[in-house]
Amino acid sequence: MYFKLLSKALIALTLLGAMIAAYAQSGPVLTTVNGSKIYTSQLNEMVTMAVANGAKDSPELRQNLLNDLVAREVITQDIKKTGLLNKDNNALKLKLAQQNTLLELWFAEYFKQNPVTESDVRAEYDRQAALSKEPQNSKQYEVSQIQVATESEAAAIIQQVNGGAKFETLAKDKSLEKISGAKGGVVGWVLPAQLAPPIDTLIVNLGKGQVAQSPIRTNNGWHIVKLDDVRPFVIAPFDQVRNNLAQELVQQRRQQAVNTLLKDAKVAKGS
Repeated sequence: MYFKLLSKALIALTLLGAMIAAYAQSGPVLTTVNGSKIYTSQLNEMVTMAVANGAKDSPELRQNLLNDLVAREVITQDIKKTGLLNKDNNALKLKLAQQNTLLELWFAEYFKQNPVTESDVRAEYDRQAALSKEPQNSKQYEVSQIQVATESEAAAIIQQVNGGAKFETLAKDKSLEKISGAKGGVVGWVLPAQLAPPIDTLIVNLGKGQVAQSPIRTNNGWHIVKLDDVRPFVIAPFDQVRNNLAQELVQQRRQQAVNTLLKDAKVAKGS
């Protein structure tokens, strides 16, 4: 079963992955596909990756991976023959897929240096438990946002939402905060104390489904804020919320890592 799944996964990635994958091409030639060479070093690299992900090096594994390399090569050749990358927006899709892979590699390396530990999760639970005892945190708010660079851009987006444009679509297209933006702007369930001022005080005065009618400025830019839902906040036992808390911390650290880079970046509109 493992080998079948592995083969299908690798073949499915061929259209996007094969054109950007960089394998060492040196040493003995293992086989040729319509004259194109597949090297032993390429297969060895694939085996190394598979073993790192829990597979056991075996003749069957190597044959499956060789089959995948051959499949990648014939599909890549057909892509070149048919000019598939020149059709529709396929070249952009390939570029975005490459960028997404690079992002995940970067985040993986970041979390090697900055792991979310069990003590981190426990500390966050204790912090939220303490917050829940404060009167202003008796309720939890499900919040969405769109983050942009200027007040005028934020005001224009509010007008679009008031005119019937979907908040979720605008968040995906325009939000500079890419993690929530990819989810239609959804930040998730938060306590007011978890929000940056002045969002923390504004959100409690919004009605369910309402969008704040004025742009909100924080240290990260200008925000359009929407209240999706409200519920009483009752903190569950640690074991029930541990995984969710860990995921929240991961998302927070991802955003913190990006914000650290953005602070030093020179971002300017094209002339």
